[in-house]
Amino acid sequence: MYLRVSDLIENNAVPVVSPEESITNVIIEISEKRLGVTAVISDKNIIGIITDGDIRRMLKDNLDIKSLKAKDILNKNPKTIKYNAMALEALELMENNNITQLLVTKNGNYKGVVHLHDILKEGII
Repeated sequence: MYLRVSDLIENNAVPVVSPEESITNVIIEISEKRLGVTAVISDKNIIGIITDGDIRRMLKDNLDIKSLKAKDILNKNPKTIKYNAMALEALELMENNNITQLLVTKNGNYKGVVHLHDILKEGII
């Protein structure tokens, strides 16, 4: 069976925050959407990604997070994959970059997140 990324993400939540979002709200968004990550979007464009790991690293260095915003901790170079790409391509991109999530785009617009667990669940590997 040849699955596409679009097949893998159809039931996933779509985590998203603005660059000005408080760190508390970023943590809530990541927790509620249960994908371990959120995209940071400004004017409909992906400007970054924040992962569980980014939150942990931020907490290690900042005990007082009240004034921090999403823009202060985001990774500006998120890995993305096209909505109609093959699932196997997503897996290869994750393996090559030692990551477990990719932001999914369609015609340049953010559509969601594909997680390694989505691929494992389908038995692709």
